[in-house]
Amino acid sequence: MPDTPRKPPPAPQKKSNRVVAALIRQSGKVLLTQRKPGKHLGLSWEFPGGKVEAGETDDEALRRELREELGVTVTVGSRCFETRHQYGAREMHLLVYRCRLVDGTPTALDVHSVEWVEERRIAERAFLPADMPLVHGLQHGLIGDDPPA
Repeated sequence: MPDTPRKPPPAPQKKSNRVVAALIRQSGKVLLTQRKPGKHLGLSWEFPGGKVEAGETDDEALRRELREELGVTVTVGSRCFETRHQYGAREMHLLVYRCRLVDGTPTALDVHSVEWVEERRIAERAFLPADMPLVHGLQHGLIGDDPPA
């Protein structure tokens, strides 16, 4: 029986998550959150936000996540950063938006910790790998504010 070429098995499907995060600045500081211990990359620092659920816009997801995690209301401004990062078999599509606090004081409701950190000292924190290009951009003054309304 002649050898018939076999088709290679299909490549495993990569799971992709759309994630939104907020860049919130105030008086030369940036709002950061720390992931809970026991979560993937627990105790790493990140910009507040989370996954976009089915049927949500980026704005809706960001407002929901900040309300759930920090108990605050924000206005969502322009997108200032976008990247894709591979975590094992999962790809994360991260979109960061400039936001302004409208109501509430950031409180660690569904995160380990929340802090205002001086922008010039931001790189002293242990960030999630996907956030590092944004940290670099902030450190070098490459990410400006939204123009005043």
